[in-house]
Amino acid sequence: MTEFKHIVRVMYKDLPGDEPVQWALSHLKGVNVSFARAVAFAADVDPFEKLGNLDDGAVKKIEEVLKDPSGYGIPGWMFNRRKDYETGRDLHLIGPELDIAVAADIGLERKIRSRRGIRHELGLPVRGQRTRTTGRKGTTVGVKRKETRMREEAAKGKK
Repeated sequence: MTEFKHIVRVMYKDLPGDEPVQWALSHLKGVNVSFARAVAFAADVDPFEKLGNLDDGAVKKIEEVLKDPSGYGIPGWMFNRRKDYETGRDLHLIGPELDIAVAADIGLERKIRSRRGIRHELGLPVRGQRTRTTGRKGTTVGVKRKETRMREEAAKGKK
């Protein structure tokens, strides 16, 4: 039996060894619990086993599956980047690769001047949310009537 590791390094990130594999892998950016469970099954690891109890060979196998999930039988509908714009393939990006891809996508939308790109530039909601009352910066909630505003300004002037 191998000794228990409290911190396990997987995909350039330190993960807690006292959590089950499926929960510990979900700490990686771009990996949710269902994908982590699929990775554990593809790597022939019990998803409920504590990550710190795994030997180095099992951890390496998990990293291999995370780097190339389609090669280990994980279905494409579980990936987070399907039909990639540049390659046309189904990809699953993890960590900084995901951040770079999202930034590149937003940059492309800004460059082609799409509606979404313009709203990203302006700092407005992109996915159709209402803007009449929500998403305001500061304490402004409603519109004041002219009479009320005049009274408030007069009260400030007296102080």
